[in-house]
Amino acid sequence: MSLQPNLSEKENLLVIFTLILALAFAVVAVIFALGNPESVTVTFLNFQLTESLALVLLVTLAFGLLIGVLLMTPGAIKRSVSLSMEKKRLKGTEKELDKHKSKVTELKEKGIVEEQEKAQVIADVQKKLDDVA
Repeated sequence: MSLQPNLSEKENLLVIFTLILALAFAVVAVIFALGNPESVTVTFLNFQLTESLALVLLVTLAFGLLIGVLLMTPGAIKRSVSLSMEKKRLKGTEKELDKHKSKVTELKEKGIVEEQEKAQVIADVQKKLDDVA
């Protein structure tokens, strides 16, 4: 049974662990929200907002996560582009290796044919020498 077909078993376990962790975090957040119904006033510049403590903290956490994701995105894109370029380079190298392998096989076959031709010439010369003697 595979969650995502292109992932290894280790990566699938990581996905499952992440989902379980996210579910546990959501349960803790709901328990926190139910346990802290107090209202707080948040002032930012000239804006003032009165909301529940849990909502304020969860929104703050969501903004923190969003900022973290935005900061990680350029590095992830750079790694993705680099990986793509390396895959292309690897394919080119594999094609070149296949060419060299076929060339080696061709040269080996040619060498075997030349050896057989030499053996035939030697056999012919040996036969002529036997006829002369």
